Amino acid sequence: MTVSVLLEGVLKEGELDNLIEICKDAYKITRAHEGCHGINLTLNVENNNNFVMTETWESKDHYEKYVAFRTEDGTVELLGSLCDEGPSIRIFDITEA
Repeated sequence: MTVSVLLEGVLKEGELDNLIEICKDAYKITRAHEGCHGINLTLNVENNNNFVMTETWESKDHYEKYVAFRTEDGTVELLGSLCDEGPSIRIFDITEA
């Protein structure tokens, strides 16, 4: 079943530009990864340090394989080092509603 992934965090002060640059490069690889339907970076209009990555994947299994890849290549640790809070990850099944 297709899933929607919400990855949310709060950046340390001054890290927004770093996050955007990392995402510009990383998203090229993510979008080409097996099972990825799309990924976007969104910023809270009230607080730009609060970000959400919205992702759509063919299945939870595809997403988990991707996370394992990003853990191995160091991206997960890098993203965590930019954050004051999080990131937290929630995975949702997409319905036909």
